[in-house]
Amino acid sequence: MELSVEEKWKRSRAALSMLLGTSIKAISESYGKEGLEKVAKAWEENNKKAAKRLMEIVGRQERNLETAARIIDFTDSIYGVEGQWTEIGPKRAVKIEKSCPLAKQFPPETCTMCFSGSMQGIARGVLGHDKVICRMPKSLPGGDDCCEIILEAEPDS
Repeated sequence: MELSVEEKWKRSRAALSMLLGTSIKAISESYGKEGLEKVAKAWEENNKKAAKRLMEIVGRQERNLETAARIIDFTDSIYGVEGQWTEIGPKRAVKIEKSCPLAKQFPPETCTMCFSGSMQGIARGVLGHDKVICRMPKSLPGGDDCCEIILEAEPDS
């Protein structure tokens, strides 16, 4: 049976999200919050370094939360996540994600700690400073009706 490129991607995304969820669960069970914090920090550092290239990919040069939001939209589109920014300003941006094909494979910490760290890295790399945090007070894997992503930044001084 020959599968379309779209079907191959759908299946590989499902398989990889299952493996990622299993890995995060194993890290959590073996090393607790400290282990998850190390994963989140690694994802943050990775995306902080990748921010310049991601800015090029999305065609933006401005070092602001709007650019970080566009990069997050770009990465979400790869994963099949659907959501909308309800607020984007100079100091705060909020995105509500109602649909995620990966969520059912993940323990909540995958999003609330690891992906949150990943998006924090994007924002820090885009803004060029570390005075920005990302929080996810709600997550689909945690049983909420959405993932709520909140980026909060202080202006670079």
